Amino acid sequence: MLERQLELEGGLTVCRLGALRPDGGQALECALRLEGVLPGRRVAVRVEAMEGDEERGSRVVVLPPHQGPEPRDVAVEGIRLYFEGDGPRALTIRADAHYVDQGGRCLL
Repeated sequence: MLERQLELEGGLTVCRLGALRPDGGQALECALRLEGVLPGRRVAVRVEAMEGDEERGSRVVVLPPHQGPEPRDVAVEGIRLYFEGDGPRALTIRADAHYVDQGGRCLL
């Protein structure tokens, strides 16, 4: 693992982390369907992996709004979580979703 601490002072900051050798590890890819997403509203989706009582990883994605006239179901695919080590794991996966735009419409 490489780690750098930065202090951002505006503009563009480029961080060159250096060399890193990948280890084995494991990956989990999640997919889900959001039902009845309102038009013009962004949605934040969080997927979390728990091993026992410990969080082992999480990912948050923000979905752009759809511009349809009515609520629609939206497929979300390709949410990946990575774990160190190669041994077997017993994970609990949790997901939740919330609107980012409170009542307003986002015209992205």
